[in-house]
Amino acid sequence: MFILILFATSCDRRQLWDEWDELVPVDIKVDWSGSRWPDFDEGAAPTGMSVYAYDQTGKQNPVVVVTNEIEHTELKLYDGEWNIFVFNQSVMEYASLKFSGMDKYSSAQIETIPQVSRWFSSSRAEWVTRSNSPWAVQTRANTETRADEYSLTTKQPIWFANDCYEGVIIDEDKIIREFTPHTRFSDGIFYTKSSIIKMGVKVHFKGYGNLYTVRSVISGVAKSYNISQMRAQTEMTAHELTGWKGVAETDSTGYVETTFQTFGLVKGYSYKPEELYLHLDVMLVDGETIMTYDLPVGNLVKKSNEDDIDLIINVEDPLTLPDVVKKEDGNGFEITVSDWEDEINIDIDL
Repeated sequence: MFILILFATSCDRRQLWDEWDELVPVDIKVDWSGSRWPDFDEGAAPTGMSVYAYDQTGKQNPVVVVTNEIEHTELKLYDGEWNIFVFNQSVMEYASLKFSGMDKYSSAQIETIPQVSRWFSSSRAEWVTRSNSPWAVQTRANTETRADEYSLTTKQPIWFANDCYEGVIIDEDKIIREFTPHTRFSDGIFYTKSSIIKMGVKVHFKGYGNLYTVRSVISGVAKSYNISQMRAQTEMTAHELTGWKGVAETDSTGYVETTFQTFGLVKGYSYKPEELYLHLDVMLVDGETIMTYDLPVGNLVKKSNEDDIDLIINVEDPLTLPDVVKKEDGNGFEITVSDWEDEINIDIDL
């Protein structure tokens, strides 16, 4: 008995590698330098990121890590083949985006959410009903959209950047047998790109001196973005455009311009005029007359020469504004007007 006790207490049982919990540490490194966050007023850098890993067999639940570290983190994955993507921030931090399909790599996507635009819902209801634009046709077919008049427009998406790797193999051959083992794939670095673009809009006028203010919506831009495919989908939406600036070129000519954020052009976009519409109301300086335009601009989308604007729509053929008598406070272009009631609407057929 004495000998058996000595034998038992003198042995040190060492755990073999194969007896570990079978989870392999995986290094995740992220390079944000190409994601353009300064262009979207996102400060010095992202403040956090999310990493999602999906087993290709579908037998294991997605592995998710949310961290305030933005350059490096670690996943622990079982042996197998995995698809992985990363994006800035966490799902809960996006007020202007809806996440769906996050349980599967192929279906994970983001989309814009409804936004109230009373003037557009009321003034363009007839246009949406009768128009053959792809966006109007898709809107009419969506009974859920038609049930909520305010969901005709959605919020402009805030900055979102991501990157992905597919077919990351986790197996024993890739384990570096050191004190802290890690698995590395390729160069192990995700190079995130912005899924959001900035689009500029410029509209020229004759009779510019009669222009008081504008309100506008653009319809036909992409509503959703597939995270793993890293591209916009076929769903369309409309965004209200704000922040207009007016520029007088001569005594009688000038233009207004603004920018907006979007997922961009829908998948399969073919640059036909009717694929994008600029819905524009122009209030004149009499404070009563409103010129209403529905301009097909799908063929006017061009690559921008400006560093922080990706695409631009330039309506170069000037819209002619009639002469009206100015009211006392109608002295030139204003960005916003609080009251558009009791106006005189003039539809312009194009």
